[in-house]
Amino acid sequence: MPKKNDTKVVKTICRMCSSCCGIDAHVEKGRLAKVTPMKEHPVNRLCVRAQAMPDWLYSPERITHPLKKVNGEWQETSWDDALGIIADRLGDIKANYGAKALVVHQGEPLVGSEMPRIAIRFCSLYGTPNYTSGASLCFAAKGIGHGLSISRRMFPLSPSYEGTRCVVVWGRNAQQSKISEEANILSAQKQGAKLIVVDPRVTPLAKRADLHIQIRPGTDCALALGLMNVIITEELYDADFVNKWTFGFDKLKKHVRKYSPEVVVGITGVPADKIRQFARMYATTKPAAITQGVSLDHCINGVQNSRAISILIAITGNLDIVGGNTYNSPLPQTSPGVKGTVSLDDAIGAQYPIFNQFTGQTTAMPVAEAIISGKPYPVKALIVQACNPVLTWPDSQKVRQAFEQLDLLVVSDLFMTETAKLADIFLPATAFLERKVLRDYSTKGLPLITLSNKVVEPPAACPEDWQLWAELGRKMGYADYFPWQSADEFFAYLLEPSGITVEQLKQNPGGIFYHRLDRQRKYEQEGLDTPSGKVEIFSPTLAAYGYDPLPTFTPMAEPSDDYPFTLISGTRTIAYTHSQYRDIKRLKKLTPEPLVEVNPADAAKLGVAEGESVIVESARGSITLKARVTTDILPRVLSLQHGWNEANANLLTDNKPGDPISGYPAFKTTPCRLKKAG
Repeated sequence: MPKKNDTKVVKTICRMCSSCCGIDAHVEKGRLAKVTPMKEHPVNRLCVRAQAMPDWLYSPERITHPLKKVNGEWQETSWDDALGIIADRLGDIKANYGAKALVVHQGEPLVGSEMPRIAIRFCSLYGTPNYTSGASLCFAAKGIGHGLSISRRMFPLSPSYEGTRCVVVWGRNAQQSKISEEANILSAQKQGAKLIVVDPRVTPLAKRADLHIQIRPGTDCALALGLMNVIITEELYDADFVNKWTFGFDKLKKHVRKYSPEVVVGITGVPADKIRQFARMYATTKPAAITQGVSLDHCINGVQNSRAISILIAITGNLDIVGGNTYNSPLPQTSPGVKGTVSLDDAIGAQYPIFNQFTGQTTAMPVAEAIISGKPYPVKALIVQACNPVLTWPDSQKVRQAFEQLDLLVVSDLFMTETAKLADIFLPATAFLERKVLRDYSTKGLPLITLSNKVVEPPAACPEDWQLWAELGRKMGYADYFPWQSADEFFAYLLEPSGITVEQLKQNPGGIFYHRLDRQRKYEQEGLDTPSGKVEIFSPTLAAYGYDPLPTFTPMAEPSDDYPFTLISGTRTIAYTHSQYRDIKRLKKLTPEPLVEVNPADAAKLGVAEGESVIVESARGSITLKARVTTDILPRVLSLQHGWNEANANLLTDNKPGDPISGYPAFKTTPCRLKKAG
């Protein structure tokens, strides 16, 4: 072991956001001093959040001891006592209400790691089907939409920028959310690729685009169908691929006749000539890649948006080619559940069977209503790990009301979040730099597995996060199912089906690619894992569950006299990730306060000036914040960030109506109004 006064560099993975860049962590006297890019890692373009990592890790706001609430006040306690209280209460709840009364929720920071697997194992042993995660709000709807076309499970198509001649950035502000991807996009453009941006906002990439499609929020499916109308009518599709590798093209051909550019302009606000220009540029400039943001998921057409985009990719012959959109199977890992113990048919989100089937878990979106109503059955306990639902789930007032009614709320986090304040037990988490993490990049478009190394020692009272479930499981009588004494043992168990070892990962800090990156058109050798063995333009799976088997645009609530604006909530900023990092001074300087973007024409009508305090109000609630008057946003559209406690966007949002297939809330299409404060 190095001495505390040694200086060392540890190769590991940043988890300040979902990019998971490779970093060299510089340690001086046992403390993190700074981070720099790891040259061995394929994703290594660091942002300001990474530079602020020491400030975050050593924040004076961090909590490093377990807490229990006694008569409404926090008291420090031991891990053994805290876990004992949880085990006893869970035992009572199971005896009185049944195992389904427990819901477990893990946030986005744990997705793609080993953590969901061990939590799912605990849930299986306890007997609850109600494991939920950040997939309830992020990423999964896209994976389901693509997967319905090319697989029987969540299966996202990823852009391949090498050699591409056209890039479509659809509903994604990469400069503020994925700077590595932004660099790839700009590099492709520099090498001659056309750049098309589809976004209601004039993002930095939109300003550099060859074509900016400034679309009304929530109408993406109609636009995609309009593109297909042009591509099919003008015979710009790849006939060889369509004839050999698609199912239902004849039905699509008839279906898109009603989505002519002249019809679609009335839905999307995009001029017909621009729709034709977009269709021709994308279909004839090959290879062409589409990168798709989470904003397309957050409306009532969420899964159908992704279905439409996957079909666009397929019929133009851009599926699984370099420079187009590729796919990879995830690394085989040991199944976490215990067979025969739970069924997702009994889950709290059983009304979303395709979500459950494709993700292997259920959605958290019905949880608040179930706690309050007791339907479909009582929910009495919730364990939240690495998430702040009071700020990040829709309809924050209902979420808070629900959590206050629980018999047991456990929160594991680094900080006293708004959700943690409501908890009965607080369990301090380890930071990602204080533990080893097994990370799979398949959801990021890379067939890559890495071992994120431990950089510094955690506070004494903070065991590694996986140990929470192992130790709680042992206290609940499940010791035989949690035999591992170290992270390495646990990882070896998970990796066994893959043939990759922990030792190999240690020797390759940049990770191991488990599929060749240059493999193209894998379907020619392997087929596609769909019922037909082809790209399913017409989806029998959707038809069997009563959904539209072809991508179909469903109109959302239109602005009204009472609520004349459409609100886009969740606009990204490079300084923060969801509700995190707002206590870091150097990041707060970049984005010091919440703002709402409003078009100058609307501001003039309302007498609102730049920087003036305004009230944004929906049918759910209202918030007060300052106005940013800008031509970067469409008229009659407002845009604001989420995650601010002082101006919580989710006081305005609701999860009804949401996407009927995924259950995702319509964060990007909330009817609202704006007025001057005071």
